Amino acid sequence: MEMLNLYITYRPLRIGWCVRANNLDDLRKAILLSNILWGGRFNPIIPVDDEAEALQLVEVFRVDALYPIQNDPAIIAFIDKLKHIQWPILHKTIVVADTRYPQYPPFATVLDIYHALVRLHEEYVKDLPQPKLSACLYSWEETDPLNNILLATLGKYPSTADIKIDYAEMMKKALLAQEVSIPLDGEVPLEILQKVYPSKITKYFLERSVHSGRGWSNPGLYVGDSQNFDDLVNYWNLRASDIELLFYDPAHKARLDPLKDAWFKRLNDGISKSREGRPWEDHVAIWAKNRDSVIPTDVLGQNTMRCTVDKHIWNGLNITPPVMHFKKRSVLASITDDYPPRAIFQLPDKPFLDDPQFMHQHLVVSVHALVDIANESATFSPPFIPELNEHYGRKFYYFYNRARAEPSGVGIITTATDNNLTLIALDVQELIQKMFSTFGIEAKPSQAGRVTSRLIQQMGGLQGCRVFKIAGVRHPIEKYKTYQSFKKSAAIQIIGDNDPKTGHPNYTRYESLCLEYNPSLRKWKPEHAFLYLLKKQVFMVGLEFRCPQCELEFWRVLDDVRSEARCEYCGIQFGVAPQLKDRDWAYRRSGLFGHEDNQEGALAVSVVLQQMDTAFMRRKFFTTGMELSAASPQIDCETDLVVLHQGREGRIGLVIGECKTRGKITAADVSNLTRVADALPRSRFDVFLLFAKLVPFSAEEIAACNMAQGDGEPRVIMLSDRELEPYDLYELADKEFVMHQSHASSLEDMARATDEIYFNPVIKTGN
Repeated sequence: MEMLNLYITYRPLRIGWCVRANNLDDLRKAILLSNILWGGRFNPIIPVDDEAEALQLVEVFRVDALYPIQNDPAIIAFIDKLKHIQWPILHKTIVVADTRYPQYPPFATVLDIYHALVRLHEEYVKDLPQPKLSACLYSWEETDPLNNILLATLGKYPSTADIKIDYAEMMKKALLAQEVSIPLDGEVPLEILQKVYPSKITKYFLERSVHSGRGWSNPGLYVGDSQNFDDLVNYWNLRASDIELLFYDPAHKARLDPLKDAWFKRLNDGISKSREGRPWEDHVAIWAKNRDSVIPTDVLGQNTMRCTVDKHIWNGLNITPPVMHFKKRSVLASITDDYPPRAIFQLPDKPFLDDPQFMHQHLVVSVHALVDIANESATFSPPFIPELNEHYGRKFYYFYNRARAEPSGVGIITTATDNNLTLIALDVQELIQKMFSTFGIEAKPSQAGRVTSRLIQQMGGLQGCRVFKIAGVRHPIEKYKTYQSFKKSAAIQIIGDNDPKTGHPNYTRYESLCLEYNPSLRKWKPEHAFLYLLKKQVFMVGLEFRCPQCELEFWRVLDDVRSEARCEYCGIQFGVAPQLKDRDWAYRRSGLFGHEDNQEGALAVSVVLQQMDTAFMRRKFFTTGMELSAASPQIDCETDLVVLHQGREGRIGLVIGECKTRGKITAADVSNLTRVADALPRSRFDVFLLFAKLVPFSAEEIAACNMAQGDGEPRVIMLSDRELEPYDLYELADKEFVMHQSHASSLEDMARATDEIYFNPVIKTGN
């Protein structure tokens, strides 16, 4: 049984609090609920009035679920539009307290801070003469003008009258927390910089994801109005992005200045100790709502940098909120032998309690396959396409609403008491079909695609197709008809491209092309390629006989050779022994190669996919030819291949291609694929158009392909025999053209190389 190494990461469910615009009651309720959840500090608040900005927040925070703070039609309508992040829990509330059944205690449906409090108690309080931390439950008057920013910064717990669970009492018992009252007109105490309070508890023991990117993360101040809804939402969401900020309202200068000065001193002391990285990383960030916001001169001082929260700040480039998780673990999964294969594994030790009383509390188990299974038609590491969450849930797991696409794998929503998981590998072709249909394009396998897929299977996978990189291997397949036999010597001469004058093979460039593991071979020769083709049953071995009556020749496969043969023309039976003297074996094309259709262009497609497999070993998915159709825009065409490649930051590169053996790439081919590319959302995919041939392109073909370039970065990839035959794509082209780089490590590199080779070439001096 095959084993698979998996990284398992537990993390809290990231909930997006959907609120009504300019409604401070909704805002306060969202903050109160955040304080009872482990990781609640990192749950964004999403006003739904501006749908475009709300969708940006959902996307950039990679929200796992949306929660309506109020049963408001606008909120419900917004949530209903996002079918791929449906509420994953049977209960529709964060806390369940059914007064009809008082014998059942109330419980949280999401991982709550009880677990964090127990760990803090065990590590910092229990059996110690003096606790290692100082915890406070701060309180203030509801009429305090700083009520909202104190709530957003320090946190409070909902009243037991509302949720029936006394989290304040839990904190007092676990951390020996003291109650501290902030006077109505008094300064905000400086001690909050050292104390542990409800908001801070929600982030204990959590780590930043390595896929967090390098957006703005400078700590500092948010300058705004403590009664302004937008300012408060901005402040909360910046802190939910793991940016350390304090709120400063100039209207309450006397109460906030001492805290501001102490905070600035702490930040500048930290900067002076580690001056590394980009220049702006040495500055304290001063955030405000817009460019017109008035910021006091004593705030914008030395080593400060002004930052604005506008609608573009949440585009995923400026701020990249990290996914917060617990420590990563490694497990071994057993892989079943059926199809699709299943991965069965025990969950590792948990950083939270798993007593039966927590059977209703939900969290996310992120599963990342370090190396995927060898089967190219199935995967345990699907691409990061959140719109396919329901497909992942139905096919990868057992619940349609409990799977979440992640840049490094898939998140499975489970309960705190689950101890094992069984996952089902996704069929790659079905996955790609679903991807197209999700974005309005119907896709189904074409006849040519089925032929190519079978050819790849016959060769043992994509790397088994590397033999077709050898031009001489393709020639006997093209030269000999299915009814023609040939001798081994003739085939080897063709494979070796023997010089007609000297008889010596022109095979030097393929001598290092390793076809299969054989440590005894340092240089590969044409006969090795021929034997490899026999092993893969591209050719069949047999004998030719001449009928003694009609004198016509016919061929018999080795398995059918007997002491007597029947002529396939006149039907007589005769003994073959007299004809076996000095008889050479005769070979014919077999299997898929025994058809007079050039394998539906499968050779070109298989070589292209093999090269891309070599260039991008990590997280790529492919399918062969597909028929694509859509009503709007009008699409009715075939693509010879589809490749999905996921970069390190989770961005998906999608390749659709037209591949020819010797045929012509037409303007219609280019136009068809261009319509497909333009129909797919740029917010989700970087789409590339690939055109490939096993011979050089003509000037007319190059001009036609150039018409497919978009308005932005290059997106056309062209591959001829010059790029497809070497081990490295641009090994030969680099000797002829001035290139940015000769090694392609991304689809962007391939598109840039195409531009430098075909559209704007600069010939190297001396060529």
